[in-house]
Amino acid sequence: MRTAMSKEKKIIYTLLMYAAYILAAFIFIAPIVYMTVSSLKTDAQIVTDMSTFKAFLPVGTLTFDNFVQVIDRVNFMKFFKNSAVVAAINVSLVVIVNAMIGYALGLLEFKGKNLMISLIIALSIIPTEAVIINRFMVANELRMLNSYAGLALPTIGYPMYIFLYYNHFKGMPKELMEAAIVDGETYGGIFWRIMLPLSKPICATVTIMAFIRTWGDLLWPTLVTRDETYRTLPLALRALSTDVYIFWGQIFAFATLMTIPVFIIFLMFQKQFIQSLTMSGIKG
Repeated sequence: MRTAMSKEKKIIYTLLMYAAYILAAFIFIAPIVYMTVSSLKTDAQIVTDMSTFKAFLPVGTLTFDNFVQVIDRVNFMKFFKNSAVVAAINVSLVVIVNAMIGYALGLLEFKGKNLMISLIIALSIIPTEAVIINRFMVANELRMLNSYAGLALPTIGYPMYIFLYYNHFKGMPKELMEAAIVDGETYGGIFWRIMLPLSKPICATVTIMAFIRTWGDLLWPTLVTRDETYRTLPLALRALSTDVYIFWGQIFAFATLMTIPVFIIFLMFQKQFIQSLTMSGIKG
């Protein structure tokens, strides 16, 4: 009797857990569904369906006119190129530079190491807005404003990424380094030939995080750019909202097009990203 009751409790518990998972998934997926569906509707249809469940359903007159108007009216491809160039420069340097710092802190011994780790942890809790004016002044002195370098380079060093790499390299077996040193390998060679190839999961995690951060950044490009030559997609999106009229359909179409590269990057590094989370869970 007790066995039967325990089985029923397990079934009920499992059903409740799956229901909670489905609810959590819906909460995260619903905005994406709403954005994608709304991008195919007219402005009048969007406003009509906004307060009903129809907002999540592809009902009414569906058209790709919003996408055509975004590409033609806002010159989407020009701003897409700017965002892609900035993201490519920033992400590639973020992955390498922060990995070097994390490698030094995690595996090498030198004076002031503990102090540097404490400072990095302290810096990770300081909001970007608190230091962005100082960063802007430095970029201005270096004559980096209104350029790809000004958009990409000042945001390379990031305490959170350094801390992630530090934790990763700290958990690496030091026997690998000792064996490499015995074989005559330098610290730089150990990093490039041994440690970095073994760090693909954490590199994939940092790549995804850095790409999302750079791709959707609005505040820094607003300060750095002076005209449309180097402006990125988040800045171009603002042009669709004016004091007179808000182009809802075009805004949703623009946002949908902006989201596609993020999905592509995540799918490219999905395996390594999940592996990184799994390894972190095992270490914890």
